[in-house]
Amino acid sequence: MDLTIVDVFAEQALAGNQLAVVRDCDGLHDGTMQDIAREMNFSETTFVMREGAGEADVRIFTPSAELPFAGHPTVGTAWVLAEGQGKITLNLRAGPVPVHFERGIGWMTPPPVALGDPFDADIAARLVGLPTDRIDPVFPVRLAEVGPKFVLVGLKDLAALKAAKLDAVLHERCLADGLSVNCVFVFTAEAYGPDADFASRMFFDSAGPREDPATGSANTAFAAYLRDLGRTGVRVVVDQGVEIKRPSRLYLDLGDPLRVGGRTRLVATGRFAPEIAGG
Repeated sequence: MDLTIVDVFAEQALAGNQLAVVRDCDGLHDGTMQDIAREMNFSETTFVMREGAGEADVRIFTPSAELPFAGHPTVGTAWVLAEGQGKITLNLRAGPVPVHFERGIGWMTPPPVALGDPFDADIAARLVGLPTDRIDPVFPVRLAEVGPKFVLVGLKDLAALKAAKLDAVLHERCLADGLSVNCVFVFTAEAYGPDADFASRMFFDSAGPREDPATGSANTAFAAYLRDLGRTGVRVVVDQGVEIKRPSRLYLDLGDPLRVGGRTRLVATGRFAPEIAGG
């Protein structure tokens, strides 16, 4: 089994979101895939079960569970398989996701987003350790689902974004109560610089609280959310991961269909030991 490590949504080397792509996985046990994902300990690891002409069957695992869809694994795996050129469709558990490469950017057309109900702003603020008055009323707090489930929380400024910190106790209590808040995406229209439109962070639970450097699925939900607010037919630039020293950039095309894009950088290649490949 060949292993490729890449950084996705990375404008430069050693930035963005890390991804391990494992090829020739047909017949590999589910438990072994989960063990490998835990060993890699990235946000996600992908396993290419079968490759064909312009398409491939792919499964996505976090260190603790399988996902039907995730954004940076889709873009990064497509980059590895297509060598960053042309078009390829990845057949995921959520369905087929086409990706095409244009001037160095991999653009995926993700599955449809299910925009959910409004979410209590007081609880959302407490989830990220902020007073309620730091929530931006221009952007109503809302639930969304596109594979993972998100609560989208708009903040007034960069200072609030930088101060945000997941309240692990409240987060666990909300999950136990059945609230769809496993992934908490916070954003602000006060970007880090003039070449971006939004700054963001994404907190989630995967064998404990974590922060994601770049989240394609969350930004897919965010793109649908912005379009629902009336921003249609434009492109938006979102920066993420700055606070954890993994600066990432995502490009959102709010047309029809929605597209989410970014650049991928090669980090390393290798192979697994024979006893693992035979697992």
